[in-house]
Amino acid sequence: MSTALDVPVAIENGTLGRLVVARLKPNQDLTQSIEALCAEHGISRAIVRGAVGSLIDARLAFRASDGWREQLVSGPGVEILNVFGEVDVRPDAAHTLPMLHGMVADTEGRMFAGRFVRGGNLSFITVEVTLQEWLPA
Repeated sequence: MSTALDVPVAIENGTLGRLVVARLKPNQDLTQSIEALCAEHGISRAIVRGAVGSLIDARLAFRASDGWREQLVSGPGVEILNVFGEVDVRPDAAHTLPMLHGMVADTEGRMFAGRFVRGGNLSFITVEVTLQEWLPA
């Protein structure tokens, strides 16, 4: 039996709302800044469409056979290859979000993937992010 069947799945209807494109300044955390952007623009839930830029270092979490582990990717100048995920800043949210996943490359060109750990991914020079509001039906 596939272990994928054991994962809870939720399907939700809704529409896409406003689009926010923003630039993070040096030393701003990727996850915390995306949450702050949502709050600043009155967006309760959002889909992260992407991000480009570089991080001082990257801290990624990933699931291993024995549980969750963290990977530190040393910089400075860790390049963001992609970012995707969702954010929920509602006061009653389960706070399992934001779930921001992506890939980065270190200064040697090695690639790493995982979930961005809150507080562990500071912008190096700038990071541009694109968010889109999610409006449940």
